[in-house]
Amino acid sequence: MTDEDIAKALEGYRHEIASLKHRMDDVERIVDAVHGLALEMARQTEEIKHMNESIKQLNEDVAALKAKPGKRWDGLVDALLGAVAGAAAALFFK
Repeated sequence: MTDEDIAKALEGYRHEIASLKHRMDDVERIVDAVHGLALEMARQTEEIKHMNESIKQLNEDVAALKAKPGKRWDGLVDALLGAVAGAAAALFFK
């Protein structure tokens, strides 16, 4: 190989190395973007967990509120039956 052949080969390698550096810069930007997305996903996953806990608590509260009128109705019926029974007993023992 002559000096000229070596110089041409080195120039080719320089271009190839420059191209590889450019491609690596692109890959680094992509990796940084993917890393950022992974961090954002982890944060959103935590938020979703907290939201699910809040929804569960809200469902329990709604169920309790739904049951409350039924309990009041049952209490009213019990009071009415007690009043009727008391009135009947008062009439019977009069």
